[in-house]
Amino acid sequence: MFQKCGFADASGELEGAAFALIGLPFDSTTSFRSGSRDGPDAIRQASFNFESYDFEHDVDLADLDICDLGNMELGSDPAYAWETIKEGIALLPKSCVPIFLGGEHSIAPPIVEGLCRSRQIDLGVLVLDAHLDLREEYGCTRFSHACASRRILESKGVKAYTSIGIRSGSPEEFSFAKQNNVNYFTSREVRETGIDQVLDAALEDMQECERLYLSIDLDALDPAYAPAVGNPEPFGLTSWDVKRVVERLAARAVGMDINELAPAYDRGETALLAARLARGFIAAKVLKNRSRY
Repeated sequence: MFQKCGFADASGELEGAAFALIGLPFDSTTSFRSGSRDGPDAIRQASFNFESYDFEHDVDLADLDICDLGNMELGSDPAYAWETIKEGIALLPKSCVPIFLGGEHSIAPPIVEGLCRSRQIDLGVLVLDAHLDLREEYGCTRFSHACASRRILESKGVKAYTSIGIRSGSPEEFSFAKQNNVNYFTSREVRETGIDQVLDAALEDMQECERLYLSIDLDALDPAYAPAVGNPEPFGLTSWDVKRVVERLAARAVGMDINELAPAYDRGETALLAARLARGFIAAKVLKNRSRY
């Protein structure tokens, strides 16, 4: 099921690992620019650019038990990929925090469902995305990346949901969101009120959820910061906005994914950002957990 690869400073074994990285190289439902299947390995390559020591959090990743399980073999059928992801999650020790490297955003719903089912937990899910992703079906499949948030909302165990960065969607999606009280914040709201105020409101809605899951669709960012994505949308979040989200959610997050990197569309800048966010999540979570004692 897994093919062995390597993320910088992830030299440990799965047994006893505090963090596990898993690549999900799937992009069969891509609707504009393909290539996110190459995202996981591009993020791994970019990860070697950085020092192992994160001075902001006083955490050295080289001292941590981090395991890279490589890439799952997901094939090209969305339904098969969905079931394979869930089966793979069931094999992960409950003690480790998984970080999933995409792959298109269709990877997120089976991750959420798999975590809720295998760990028997309820989750609050925070999604960073330019798009509502609330379609019932797209491209003749319910498992499309354009349906990702709709499928997350349907997952048993998801008790609260919020998306941040929204600036695109169909009339039907906005109508569905209104009718079903789907909580979302636009990129304009982030721009005008600041990411911390938006996060305060989002976390207020998730206050009853002790455990959270973070899904980062890189197109939530403005293309100035993340140009190499499948469906770029101008007027997005900044890299500092996303860094702040990662740092504030890390303590309560049971896992995260970074998706929609299509590395052929820039010179490595977006992969560098994705790798830095993954490393920042690890460091922030270690620091937050350390500060509890």
